[in-house]
Amino acid sequence: MSEYKGIKGFQVQTRTDDPTPYAQALADNPYAGVWSSSGNVNLARGWMASAGTYTAGMIMGGDPGARTDRTELYDGSSWTEVNDLNLIRGQNVGAGLQTASITFGGISPPQSPAEIANTESWDGTNWTEVGDLNEGKYGMSGFGTATAAVSGGGFDTAAVNSTETWDGTSWTEVNEMNTARWYLTGAGTQTSGIAAVGATPSQVDNVETWNGSSWTEVSEANTARDQMCDGAGSSSTNALIYGGATPGASALTESWDGTSWTEVNDLATARKGLGAFGANNLNAVAASGATPTRITNTEEWSFSGLDPSTTPAASYADAIVGDFYYNSTTGQFKTVNDGGAPIGTWSSGASTNTEAGQRGSASRSSTSSAFVSGGFRMGVPDVTANAESYDGTSWTEGPNQPGTNRIGAAWGATNSYVTAGGSTGTSGAPINPYAFEWNGTSFSNGGQLNNARRNAAGAGVSETAGRAFAGGDNPGPAQAFNESYNGTAFTEETDLNTARIRPTGFGTTTAAIAASGGSGTNVESWDGSSWTEVAEVVVALSNGSGGAGTATDGLIFCKNGTPPGAATCQFWNGTSFTEVADLSVNRYANAGGGANSTNAISVGGYGPPTAVTTSTELWSAGDFEIKSVTTS
Repeated sequence: MSEYKGIKGFQVQTRTDDPTPYAQALADNPYAGVWSSSGNVNLARGWMASAGTYTAGMIMGGDPGARTDRTELYDGSSWTEVNDLNLIRGQNVGAGLQTASITFGGISPPQSPAEIANTESWDGTNWTEVGDLNEGKYGMSGFGTATAAVSGGGFDTAAVNSTETWDGTSWTEVNEMNTARWYLTGAGTQTSGIAAVGATPSQVDNVETWNGSSWTEVSEANTARDQMCDGAGSSSTNALIYGGATPGASALTESWDGTSWTEVNDLATARKGLGAFGANNLNAVAASGATPTRITNTEEWSFSGLDPSTTPAASYADAIVGDFYYNSTTGQFKTVNDGGAPIGTWSSGASTNTEAGQRGSASRSSTSSAFVSGGFRMGVPDVTANAESYDGTSWTEGPNQPGTNRIGAAWGATNSYVTAGGSTGTSGAPINPYAFEWNGTSFSNGGQLNNARRNAAGAGVSETAGRAFAGGDNPGPAQAFNESYNGTAFTEETDLNTARIRPTGFGTTTAAIAASGGSGTNVESWDGSSWTEVAEVVVALSNGSGGAGTATDGLIFCKNGTPPGAATCQFWNGTSFTEVADLSVNRYANAGGGANSTNAISVGGYGPPTAVTTSTELWSAGDFEIKSVTTS
């Protein structure tokens, strides 16, 4: 018998598991920065100078209630008190490393004027007074080294735009900033730096880069803020800003890539006037600060997950279209083909704080964020106004909706969400005629449905672009109403072809899917002006089963409202439905969301026989297909 190697020139690979695509591995283990707790500083303070790297930093001076001369060094996990500054000061700025740095400017009452020009140099052991700034000021941006630093902006009876450079001996006035401001933040070197946000006195989002001789205005930060001290970064193309005041203490973090700012994961503790240092936007430290109470805690910023800029590890088995191999676990020869239903699995996520079914939900980016609200707590005779947000790790409660509702239509994103209609209580309770709008921070009352109803479905991307369709009492006459929402008012549009109760809806306001509902199996597609019957589901759904995705790439999961429910999951490719991997737990009336068929989330619902569940399940899948090879 001829060997495969002799025919094709290579041996068939043997694997114990099917491969997964690198894109899927990235989705399962995304490369992202997060803040984590580290050791506390010895003296709680705010508005201090700082310098150094992620594992070797320092803070000096500041305001613990009255200005201080205290200096502390950080070794990556703990803080140690060392020799004090020569001059008590706060709202000063620093530059350099833990072994060689400077601090300059600030406020040092009872001196008059309080704004000082004094500069001190640190040699790793002691502080020495050196050449003064040309202008006494505080709240500047500062960056560079102990022998080559930049000071920009600040306050001296008013906001200033003056810039000075330090050569290790003296300060020299150079070209001014474009915007006079103070309480700004800066990072980089004497030839490549960046200064961001601040106050004029109004809070601003302006950003300027420094090329060694002049400032250039560049893309603005996403959020205006001030009361920043120092920042983290290596150049005008690499920086991280975090904390500050907006006007209250902020936890917002933004990363700069040289072109634009991206909001990333927030600090665990909102704070202003914090110590901030780090060599780049991959590793940084946030120390002490005010909430407004002075705090001692420290947080570290670092990245984890698979870095998309690097190739997979040698031990990683990527799925390559056209690959042929033998799976020794299943005893099958397999090929990797392009297209087909997604190969995916459901995995457990964190439990919600409140058990409920029949909730509204939103999740349009990935399984790392979701939002749910309202719902019915079986066994507890009430309908809830509870709302919870999910960050990929845990659920956080509140604030709640303005009123209770269940079995209403819902759509949107985690920071721009609407739930409309639904029942305000148990069987026979009045219908809620209004929309409840969530902007990522708080709820407000929105417009009123033209046809107030329960058991409707929703599709849409935000508070200002959504759609509510179908509805009715259960049991009772089904409805075919279809209304669009612009953030202010509902407008009646072309009805569904088939009236239905509790269908599964997903998509956008101009391209949506209404799947099943009641005992029916038919599916309708909305193109922005009319509904068209397009297909049938594999298994009939009702009771508001979870849905996710777009009009051409989506999922529906679980099924009818008769206990004990089911775990069925079906994939929609724009033409037809195909069954894929089941959820781990049978349920119905679960909330669902997700951007497409490769990432989705199922939240809560009722499991067998009638218990309310708090469980969350996360769906992840690759956009490829593995097929077994038959010998017939």
